[in-house]
Amino acid sequence: MVQIKKKFCLIILVLFIVGFFSIFLFKTSFTISRVIDWTRANDILPFSKKLPDLPENDPDRINILLLGGRGLEESGDGKLLSDAMILTSIKKSTGQVAMISLPRDLYVTIYCTQEDKKINFAYAQGGLDCAKKTVSLITGQYVDYAVDVNFEALVEGIDALGGIEVYLEKAFEENFQWSKEGWEENEHWFIKEINGEERWVFYVATGTNQLDGQTALYYVRSRYSTDDFDRMRRQSQVLIAIKEKAFSLGVLTNPVKIYNLLDVLGKNIRTDMKLTDISSLIGLIGNIDKDNIKRRFFDITPNGLLYHTFINEEYVLLPVGDNFDKIQEACHNIFD
Repeated sequence: MVQIKKKFCLIILVLFIVGFFSIFLFKTSFTISRVIDWTRANDILPFSKKLPDLPENDPDRINILLLGGRGLEESGDGKLLSDAMILTSIKKSTGQVAMISLPRDLYVTIYCTQEDKKINFAYAQGGLDCAKKTVSLITGQYVDYAVDVNFEALVEGIDALGGIEVYLEKAFEENFQWSKEGWEENEHWFIKEINGEERWVFYVATGTNQLDGQTALYYVRSRYSTDDFDRMRRQSQVLIAIKEKAFSLGVLTNPVKIYNLLDVLGKNIRTDMKLTDISSLIGLIGNIDKDNIKRRFFDITPNGLLYHTFINEEYVLLPVGDNFDKIQEACHNIFD
């Protein structure tokens, strides 16, 4: 029994390290998260007549949808909206891993409501199942599992690791989004006069930077001085940094660090993955290529397969050709 628990603990932590966060808390037992089930109905996309069938399961791939947001404990109307959406795919036969980032402004038909909205509403309007099926229709990939992680998991998880290291070729500065935060001046915060107004500026320097959990959270959430596409890249960068730090510390051989990390994550996640699902993944761990993770971003660059427009005066992103064929092709061929 002890060996079985160790194996379960191992797979949970490896999933977290390679970029899918963690699945649930292992203490004296497993805690299975509940799936929210809210529905409502409305219209569908202007370039769609009806929702197509969901893609069939590929027996050689496991797809896990990662959602990141503020969480129920946060204030404001947007606490259930997904700030980060990453489809993580594992190819069983080769051990390859891919991370596919989806921008939150992507305008889609929400599967459970048939309402035309930005994709970050999918979880808020229909829970994990709705988010999975909405992403399935966009990517053409069957989504096996979903995990929703709030901001506290990122902050506390990074702090439990002792911080992470990120390298920047160009300094990052956010001079608007956090201008009223009121931090004490340090290497990441300073006051700057902009257009006659003093603002707090968040700053990460060129070169190698050591980030604690809270600083990393500001880094991955900032978007006013750049855009959501850059933010997707920073989110992916931080996930890779978490993986690098965890393996450099030998976390997998340290039961105290494993326990602390899972304790942190278990308080701040929801998932539809069950114990039997975890058990079926155990055999994949030794074959996963954790050092060569493929990454794909959809954006408005020439090869990004998206363009921007306005619908009802709201900024949205639509797929090139007004269908998701090219995006689905890119997701299907990501391991080629």
